[in-house]
Amino acid sequence: MNFFVWRLHRHQAYWAVGALAFVAFLLLVTGTTMADDYHAFFTSCGATQSCSEAGSVLFRGDGAIIDLVNATVIVPLLFGLFWAAPLVAKEYEEGTQNMAWTQGVTRRHWLSVNVMWVFVAAVVWAASLTLLVSWWRTPENALSGRFDAFDIQGIVPVAYAIFAVALGLAVGSLFRRVLPAIATTLGAFLAVRVVLAIYVRPHLIAPITKVLPLALNSSAPAGAWVLSSGLVSPDGNRFGNGISLDQLPAACRVGAFGGKGTTPGCLAAHGWHQWISYQPPGRFWMFQGVEAMIFLVLAVPLVALAFFAVMRRDA
Repeated sequence: MNFFVWRLHRHQAYWAVGALAFVAFLLLVTGTTMADDYHAFFTSCGATQSCSEAGSVLFRGDGAIIDLVNATVIVPLLFGLFWAAPLVAKEYEEGTQNMAWTQGVTRRHWLSVNVMWVFVAAVVWAASLTLLVSWWRTPENALSGRFDAFDIQGIVPVAYAIFAVALGLAVGSLFRRVLPAIATTLGAFLAVRVVLAIYVRPHLIAPITKVLPLALNSSAPAGAWVLSSGLVSPDGNRFGNGISLDQLPAACRVGAFGGKGTTPGCLAAHGWHQWISYQPPGRFWMFQGVEAMIFLVLAVPLVALAFFAVMRRDA
């Protein structure tokens, strides 16, 4: 059965290995260059006291490769769309499941072997890619922190790939048509990812909230994930970024250059402070572990649903 699966999907495997080899070559070459530029800059900037300009000086001409690396966020979805969703749906759509399951191979064994190999392929591909991306982003992580590229490094891309495969298998087994299965997998995967990233992830772990003096150098630690910030009035009320000028002291409502605004010094003199809510950089792996576990837990019932749909007597 394993040899049969290889013969059936060997061309997909060749393309996957070739694509991974190309991406690996590209990232290794550009990553080495970017790492050299990073170390050279910080070796020389100490003499000119200009190390604070690293964020605006380094990697200015690397926009194309940075965009390509950021685009790897869609790779886990591709496993679900083009490997998992058609796996069972294509058999039903072409009517070949009757032949596949009547040649001495039970449907349970057929599905188990195919599911095992599609999961193995997705995990190996995703893990290899995320290792490359995590290494490639080392200079960027040092400048801006790992939270800025949370979805494309660490362990969560592997969990996303497992979830995408499980989702594609379940949808394909239920719909039994390739195009509807692909479309549904696409919509469901994006919906779950957006909901988790925007509405769930910020609340997985209680953030740290601090009240700080109004000064230009008062901020969250380097590499932290800033969730929200604003001003605190002398009586302790918090205001977000949408605070109106009418809520500020009248003496501070005229800022620099004669325009409407305010200055931190004036507000500080009137007893105002700033507040900031953030996740410290040391919690990156905690967030990675919790979110990865969520997607792995979601994948389990989806795989069970795929087996149930295929094992039904009328399937």
